[in-house]
Amino acid sequence: MMDSIASSDSVRRKSRVLGIRRQTYYVRKQGHRPEQEDERIIEQLHKVTKQFVAWGFWMTFHYLRNQGYLWNHKRVYRIWKNEALHLRKPPKRAKLKRLFQDLLAPEKVNEGWAMDFVSEWVIGEQQQRVRIINIMDEHSRKALWTEAKKSIPAEDLTNILDKLIEWRGCPAYIRCDNGPEFISDKLALWAADKKVELKFIQPGKPTQNGLIERLNGTLRTECLNLEWFENLDHLNQRIQEWWNVYNYIRPHSSIEFKTPDDLEKNSTLYFKPVAA
Repeated sequence: MMDSIASSDSVRRKSRVLGIRRQTYYVRKQGHRPEQEDERIIEQLHKVTKQFVAWGFWMTFHYLRNQGYLWNHKRVYRIWKNEALHLRKPPKRAKLKRLFQDLLAPEKVNEGWAMDFVSEWVIGEQQQRVRIINIMDEHSRKALWTEAKKSIPAEDLTNILDKLIEWRGCPAYIRCDNGPEFISDKLALWAADKKVELKFIQPGKPTQNGLIERLNGTLRTECLNLEWFENLDHLNQRIQEWWNVYNYIRPHSSIEFKTPDDLEKNSTLYFKPVAA
C-alpha cells in the first residue's frame, strides 16, 4: 500500500516537473501515444474535408462520430484549428473567362447591336417587378427595341430578335453581358443559325458594353425615374413615348448632336427593310 502511494507521488512529482498530465503518463505506459492518435484524427479530417468541401467543423465531427470514431470534440476541434481547416475558403463556382474587347463603335449602320436588361417596379395592387429589354444599333445609337415584360426568357428574346431582323436584316454581331438569358443554349443555337456572333463582355466589366449602359441610364433618367407606373401597360406607353423622342427628336452629343434617325438617313445603309 505504501509502495503504491509512493509510486503515485513519484508520478505526480515527475508530471509536475515535466509539465505533462498524469493521464498522458499512464496512456504512454500502456503503449498508446497521443501523437499517433492525433495523426489519425488529422488524416480523417483532411480526408473528409477534401471529399465534402462545403462542410464545417460540426458537420465533419458528427460524420466521424457516425463512422465510429469516439474522439472528444474539444480534441478534434484543437486539431481542426491547428490544421487551419477553419480558414478554408468556401467553394465557389468557376468564373467565366472572357477575352478583353475594346469598345469601338462599328463604322456602318446595323453592323453591330448591343442588348441589356433594366429592372423596374410597377406600383399597382401587386407591386410587380418587371424587366425591360433594350436593344440598340451601336453605330447610330438608335434604340431598336425597348419593351417591359413580367419576364423575358431566352425564347421571348429570340422572338424579339427575329422581328428586328425582319425589319433591318442580320447584324454581324450582338454585344451583351453574361446574364442567364444571354448565355442560354437557345440564344446560342439561334445565333449559330443566323450566323450572328455573340460578343460577351468580361464578367464585372459593364464598361465594355458602355453604349447600351448609357442608353439604360438615359432611359432611367428621362423616363423611369419621373413617375410611378400603375401597371405594365402604363409603363410601356411611357416607354414608347420616350423611345420616339430618343430616336427622332433628342440630339445626341456622341453623334454631333444629330438624332439617331437623322444619322441613319444620311448613312449608306446596307440593311434592307422588309417590303410592305
